[in-house]
Amino acid sequence: MSIIKAEKLEIEIQEQKIKDPGCKYLILIRTKEKLQQKLKIITTNQKPIIKSTEAINNIIRTKANI
Repeated sequence: MSIIKAEKLEIEIQEQKIKDPGCKYLILIRTKEKLQQKLKIITTNQKPIIKSTEAINNIIRTKANI
């Protein structure tokens, strides 16, 4: 696992509704670090789970669904 400190972060979940797609969902993760931009692409046939949490002292609490 790597930790990346990014100035900007964009997560896009794209449902593939074309004929005979290679996967049902395409997840694009874009980051910008100083002058460098990175893109990671993840494919899956399972609907992605989006979870939002917050850390308060030593407790991780799940927030309401997005």
